[in-house]
Amino acid sequence: MRGCYSSNKDWPSLVLISELIGLLIFIISFTTLVFTCNPSILTELSGTPKPPTMEILALSVSGLNVSYTNKNVSAKWGVELVVQNPNLFSTLYLDHMVGMVLYKEEVIGVSSLEKKLIALGPMEHKFVSFKVWKKDWDIDDEDQPKVKEWVVENIMMDKHKEKINFSVQMGVWGKIKSSWWSSKSIIMNPRCMDLTINFVPMRGFGMLLDEEPIRCYVPMLDN
Repeated sequence: MRGCYSSNKDWPSLVLISELIGLLIFIISFTTLVFTCNPSILTELSGTPKPPTMEILALSVSGLNVSYTNKNVSAKWGVELVVQNPNLFSTLYLDHMVGMVLYKEEVIGVSSLEKKLIALGPMEHKFVSFKVWKKDWDIDDEDQPKVKEWVVENIMMDKHKEKINFSVQMGVWGKIKSSWWSSKSIIMNPRCMDLTINFVPMRGFGMLLDEEPIRCYVPMLDN
């Protein structure tokens, strides 16, 4: 009876097949480990990427004036913040942004940012700044909110305390693209609440007290 044996010529093919099988097992094991340790990757690839992070770097107010006669507040606020895309694969596009300044949850000034597309690649961050300018003669301006009487009275009292709390809120419209086949429109409403301004009454000027960036809450909805 002829014995079973393998020709020496078959060994290179067997070794190559064995190496390919080993490589395939390694790739499967590594991929499983990555998705197990970081489930957000799988969530992102499935079409549910994370919202961007936003941090306030600076907030200032100048020319703050309160008019009892007109029941109005006039000032210029300057806002600087950093926006970061925390996703590993998705690209974030911000098409349009509206900035608002609030006092005790009451909107007192609105500004529409320039319509300039901001694109944030994976893990990329960019700096954004805007100004909200509310003037004395904006009383009948439909683009600016009506300031309630109690807001005028409270801001007047806070001016003498040399500390005023303002909040910054934004409306952001954009799009997230996770891959060439996955893209969706989004609406975000970032909120940076209770920012304490160190105010100098004689100059009508104040700046944010915090030296470290302040993280904002960023709810995101599909449009």
